[in-house]
Formats: sequence, structure tokens, C-alpha cells
Amino acid sequence: MGGAALLSLTFGVRAITIASLSLIAICGILIIEEELDARQSRAALEDFWIPARTMNRELLAAEKVAEQSITALIASPSSQHRRDARLAIADLRTAVSRSTSLKSEPATMDFALEPKRAAQSWLDQYARSFESDASTTLLATSLRSERALMQNTSLRLAQINARASDVRDSLNQLSTTLRTTIAIETALLISLLILLILGLKFRVLTPLLTLRQDLDRSARQLVHVIKPSGPREISAVAQDAEQLRRSLIHEHDVSDHATEALVQASPLTLAFRAELDRQVGPVPGVIGVHFPVEGLIAGDWWWAGKQGSGTQLLAIADVSGHGVAAGMLALETRTLVSRDLMALDSPEVICSQLALHAFPPGMFVTLFVGVIKEGTLKYCSAGHPNAAVVSEHGVQELFTTGPVISALGGSWVLGQLPFERGSALLLATDGLLDQLPEADFSQLAQRAWLRSGGTAQECLDALVGQAREATGVWKDDVTVMIATAKS
Repeated sequence: MGGAALLSLTFGVRAITIASLSLIAICGILIIEEELDARQSRAALEDFWIPARTMNRELLAAEKVAEQSITALIASPSSQHRRDARLAIADLRTAVSRSTSLKSEPATMDFALEPKRAAQSWLDQYARSFESDASTTLLATSLRSERALMQNTSLRLAQINARASDVRDSLNQLSTTLRTTIAIETALLISLLILLILGLKFRVLTPLLTLRQDLDRSARQLVHVIKPSGPREISAVAQDAEQLRRSLIHEHDVSDHATEALVQASPLTLAFRAELDRQVGPVPGVIGVHFPVEGLIAGDWWWAGKQGSGTQLLAIADVSGHGVAAGMLALETRTLVSRDLMALDSPEVICSQLALHAFPPGMFVTLFVGVIKEGTLKYCSAGHPNAAVVSEHGVQELFTTGPVISALGGSWVLGQLPFERGSALLLATDGLLDQLPEADFSQLAQRAWLRSGGTAQECLDALVGQAREATGVWKDDVTVMIATAKS
């Protein structure tokens, strides 16, 4: 048990799942935090620092124009220079009064608005002096104050630019960190995915392939031992398969002994069964299967033959009762029907002739006889309940064309319908539906035919397998037959 020492498959899956979820959660939290910080930095930059820089830059420009105008007025106190100084003062007042939307904390707001408040204070103190002829001394005083004001605004603008640059650098760093985190998370997830794929290959698929090879070999050679390998779960399946193999060997031995005893004690029974199973030869497009409910002899039978290269002959019957008596009547009726079919008698004539046979009291036969030739199905159904023609276009139930065949006699008519390529005739004795809860054979036949993809053998296996799985033992003789239209 080399795989038993390894970690179980369940543990490995849980470990990878927990690692993946933990990685996703941690990286998700980091990404969310970085994204929130980036949004805050971006909002601060757009809502405060850029507008504050613009506001102080415009204020400094207005202050410079005012300083130049006052300097020119002091140097040459002409009326033109006085008008220029008044216009510059008006522009400065406009720059101070211009509304700028800033969003930040009160302390930071005061930091950005302090130059504007200082300029407003200068205007309140000196602006009126330019409306009248102010003295040179007053103008010089206002000029010195204006230069100090301009220097303060310039300093504050430099501080704002520096802080805005710091915020932008922080935002760039956050963006880089965010991209790096996403790249790392992607790489780790890809690594986990590769680990999962490799683990699936070497821990699941390879042990399953080994188990499959062992099962295939043990199916052909029952003495081949199935060795457990791989993780615990697959190893447990291998152990169960080994137990099944041992049980099959035991059942095989018991069956061999029973068969040997049957051959030695009842050779007539085997000969009887062989005669019921004997066919004229393989008939292309026609297959069937039979399961007796009591031993080897049963009252159900099916038969198929061919004439030339284009005619398919077929029949299926169900004799009332079980055991030897039903088997004897089955052998008689099968011989008579197959003989008449090979003579190409019409199906309804075959039913009428079989009714002339001396039936034991209380016994009867349900019989379906069909001849498929040149795309046409001719048939006679003597009380046979389960017959249907199916194709991908639908299903057509074949109803009885006369009573069951017994000592009471009766009359039968010929049924006929097209039977083209892609169609299939499905026939079964009532033992098939006795195994299943569904009583509508036509729907059951169509569903099985469509699911098999139009393959007769798969359809036959599906019908029989479904009936076998529905009960522990056969309740009645079961015979199923399928005929497909020749290409």
C-alpha cells in the first residue's frame, strides 16, 4: 500500500482550497486598502491641492502686477501711472474676491487661504490711498508691504507645490504597489493552479489509470490481483475492487461446479436450451437477448433469419407459464414459425396455421411475426403487447392485429408500414415491463433508442440493464429483440 502513506486526496484538496481562499482574502484586503488610500490621495489632490495652487498662483500674478504698477507710480507720479496702479489694485481685488472651491480640513484650509487673507488686509489698508493723490511716503510704505505680501504668497505657493508633489508621488507609489500586488496575486494563483493541475495528474489521474489497467486485466484474468495505489480514497476503491474480484472468483467456482453438475445430471436440459437458442445464422440488423426466470428453460423465444440479401425474417413469442411445459411448447412453436417464415409464408397465414396446432389445455402463445423487405415492414401481432417502430422523428406503436394463439382459434390480419433507414423495430415480452414501473413500452423504447444514439446494441443493453437494476431478481422470462432498417 504505497499510496496509504501519502496524504489523502480530501486533505490535499482542502489544503489547496484553504491556501487559495487565504491568498485571495489577503491580497483582496491589501488591494482594497491600497485602492482606498489611492482614492483619498486622488481626492485630496483634485479637490484641494490643485485648486489651492491655482488660486495662489493667480494671486501672486496679480500681486506682481500691483508691485510693478506701484513702483512705476513712485518713480513717475503721472496720471497714467496712477490709472495703471488703480487698475492693478482692482485686478488684485478681483483675484482676492474670486471664489475657489476647496475641500479639506480647517487647518489645511487656513494654510492655503492665509495669503488671500493677507492680500485682503493689504487692500483694506492701502487701496483707498490710490483713489486720491497719496503722498510718496504712503506709496513707499504700501510698496514695502506689497513686496512682503508677494514674498509671503510666493513662499506659500512653493509650499503648496511641494505638498501637491508629495501627494502625487504618494499616489504614484500607491498605483505601483497596487499593480505589484495584483501581479503577485496573479502569479501565486497561477502557481496554485499549476500545482492543482499537476496534483490532479499525478495524484488522481495516474492512480486511476493504474486502477483501470488492473481492473481491465483482472476482468480478463481473474487471478490478477488488484493492488491499492494512490491517495487513500482511490486506494480504498482498489481494495473494494479486490474484494469484488475475490467474490467473483468464488462465484465463478460455484458456477463451474453447478454447470458441471447440470451437464452430468441433465444433458437433455442443455440440449433443450441449445435448440431454443439456435439460429439459422447471423442476420444483419437483427439482435436479441433472452433471460429465463427458472433455470435454463423458458417459454419466451426469439428467432431471426434471412432470405437472399434483402429480406429480414423475425419472430418473438411468449408462451404462458414457466418451466418445462412452457419450454416444450416454446420449442414446438418456434420450430413451426421459423419453418413457415423461411418458406416466406405471409405473417397472418403463419398465425392462422399455428392456431391449428394442438395446444395443451389452458395454454396460449402471444406471437409477433415480421418480414422486412425493400423498406417495408409486414407483420402480424397475435396479442403481442410490446412492439414499436422508433426513429429520431418519433415512435409508432404497433397494435395487435388479432387475438393470442390458443385452442380457441381466431382470425388475424396483416399490418404494413414503411420501414426506412434510421428506423428500428423494438420488441419485448411482458417480462421486461414487469421489471419496470413504467407501463408504456413505446415511450420507453423511444427514450432508450434516442439515448443510445441510434445504436442497436447500446439500446438493447440499456433496456435490459434498466430492467435488471430495477429489481434484485427476474420476475418473469425476459426477451428483447431489435431490428434496424438496412442501409
